Parts: sequence; C-alpha cells; structure tokens
Amino acid sequence: MKTFNVKLLYIYKFIAQCLPIYAFYQVLFIERGKSFTQVAVLIALWSVFTIVFEVPAGILADRWNRRNMLAIATVLQGLCFVIWFFSFSFWMFALGFVFWGIASAFVSGTEEGLIYDNLKHDGKEDKFTEIYGKAQFYQNIGALVGIASAGFIVRFIGIPTISILSAVICFLNVLLVLLLREKNYYSEKSEKSEQSDKELGFFETFKESGIFIKGNPIALASILFFVMFASLGSYLDEFDAFIVSDFQLNNSWVSVILTIRFVFVAVGDLLAPYVQKKISSIRGIFLLSGFAFVLLLIFSVIWHQFALLIFGLAFMITAIAEILLVNTLQNQIKEEGRATVMSFCGIGQNLVMICFSLVYALLAGFFTLQQVYFVITIYGIVGVIVFFIISKIVNSFAK
Repeated sequence: MKTFNVKLLYIYKFIAQCLPIYAFYQVLFIERGKSFTQVAVLIALWSVFTIVFEVPAGILADRWNRRNMLAIATVLQGLCFVIWFFSFSFWMFALGFVFWGIASAFVSGTEEGLIYDNLKHDGKEDKFTEIYGKAQFYQNIGALVGIASAGFIVRFIGIPTISILSAVICFLNVLLVLLLREKNYYSEKSEKSEQSDKELGFFETFKESGIFIKGNPIALASILFFVMFASLGSYLDEFDAFIVSDFQLNNSWVSVILTIRFVFVAVGDLLAPYVQKKISSIRGIFLLSGFAFVLLLIFSVIWHQFALLIFGLAFMITAIAEILLVNTLQNQIKEEGRATVMSFCGIGQNLVMICFSLVYALLAGFFTLQQVYFVITIYGIVGVIVFFIISKIVNSFAK
C-alpha cells in the first residue's frame, strides 16, 4: 500500500478554508434584514449545534470511515452556503448553521485521528507534529487567501453569489477528500472482534474514552489546558475588529490585524516541530503558553498599533502550544477512541467560547477594551501557574 499522501492532505486543508464567504457572511445577514442581536444569536446557535453533534460524530468517526466523515462534512458546509443564498428569514439562516454545525462536529477529532493512524501505519507517528502543523499552516493560509480575495471578488459579484461560489469550492473539495487514504485502527480492531457488533455500541465507545481520560493525568491535563487556556487566541479572534475601533483607526486596519494574526499563526504552525525538539514535556508546554500570555500582557499595556507585532507573536506561540498539546494527547491514545477523545476537546472549546463571549461582553460593559485584554491575559498567566504547580505535585507523587 502506498504511503499517506500528505501533499493531498495539505491541498484539502487549504481549499477547505479558502472560502470568500468567511469575510462577508455577517454582512449578508445584515443585508437580508437581520439585526445585530439576531446575528449574535445565529453565531451562538452555530456553537450549540456543534456541541450537540460533537461526541456522536466523534464516536462515529472511531467506529466508521473517517475519510467519508470528512467528505460528508464538506458537502454539509457547502449546503449551508447554498441555503444562505436563498435565505431571507432568521430560521433559514439558522438551518444553514445546523448544517455547518454538524460539519464542524464531523471534522473535529476526525482529521487528527485520520492523520495519526495513517502516519502510525507508515511507522511515522513521530512525524505527527510536523505533518499536523503543516496542515494547520495551509489551513490558515487558505483562510487568509479566501478573506483577502473576497475584498476583490465583491467588486464584481454580490455577497449572495459569493456564498454560492464558496459552496462550489466545498463541493469540488469533496473529490480531494475521497482521494485520501483511510486508516482507522479502532474500527479495524472492532471489526475483528466477534463480540464487537453485539456488545460494543456507541455508548461503550463513549465510556471507554471517558475512562481513558479519567485514568490518564497527562491526557486530562492536556485537554483541560487546551480548552481553557491554549485556545485563548482562537476565542479572541472574533473580537479583533474591536481593537481597530478602539485605536480609532479606519476599517482598512481590520484586514491588517487579521493578516498579522493569520501570518503569525501560520508561521507558528511551521515552527511547532522545531520547538518540539526543545520542549517535550507538558510542563514545558505550559511555560511556553505562559510566555505567550506575557507578550499579550505587554501588548495590552502598550495598547498601540505599533505593538501589533507583539500581538501577532503572542498568537504565534499559542499556535505552537496548541499543536504540541494535540501531539501530546494523540501520543497518549493507543488505538481506542482517538476521534472521540478529541471530541471532548471540541465540546469544551465550544462551551468555553460561549462563556468567554459572555464574559467578554460583560467586562466590556464596565471596563475599557485595554483593561479587558489586561484581565484576560492575567487569567491566562494565573492558569499557567496553577497548571504548572499541579503538574509538579502530581509528578512528585508519581515518583
């Protein structure tokens, strides 16, 4: 059998995010008569739909075909954009988010499991950080190209047509997904077991994954830190435009700050395997994240557009920490429930994102935006200290 085609993976990841509608779907909602409150509710519904389908999709990815899961997810996302083209009512837009939410749940954990098991089959699981990091790099570059091209495309076609164009890109990407090699150790193991079809149901897969996380301190710490602190950069990106407004800059600076973020995050994706050679322990990853929060703290103190490079550098380091944590978690999982375990991360991220948005809105009602970022970075630094101390205590008891 041929080795896993990583180049095909990179192309799929690039195209999956190279969707011009990403830059304008909120504008589309407003143009179709939706209020800012309704837009906020629609985005919140997307997180809710993702949470609902997260674990069932993870279990399905462990027990079925991950390549097919990704293909279905790509089709569902395309259908979302088709629905939006015809939508004028709130509930039709919400229906589109149902499809997108299911698609996100189908991808979460499935990609990581597909990549790791394919590399493991080729005896190259030690390359996971490098391959996964590059895949994330091409994903971020795809998003950057999609957003940048949208500003040019919208001069010639309307935003609804951009939605259809994005759907066509999704449907074409399905062909690439289906060319990926499928390898699922957990599914193959279940097929070989005579009792698996009778006794090993969806709930059992969920139970096994829960037992694994509970009994593995490193896996549990990786998930908790990943969800609560390492992903902080991803939660903040929804509010980057507010920084531009607070700096009293013109709207063109929105693209500047988004470009800075995506470029630095993409560089972080590429640097992750090199950093891994220096930082291999989970405590080292905690400290690395702590350094990112210190940089973000410096940015919040300076609070000027000239400090945006520090802002980008902070998120470059968080991107590295995220990849190293995913690698740590994947290495702890032997065969069982690889996608299901990652689904716990996905649920956690969506729940924290909802809570984070509410807290952000609450803080913004009482403090300046600069003070809000100061509070958030202090939260991150305190979290790093707490996790580092707990890990040292656990490690001392283990000895």
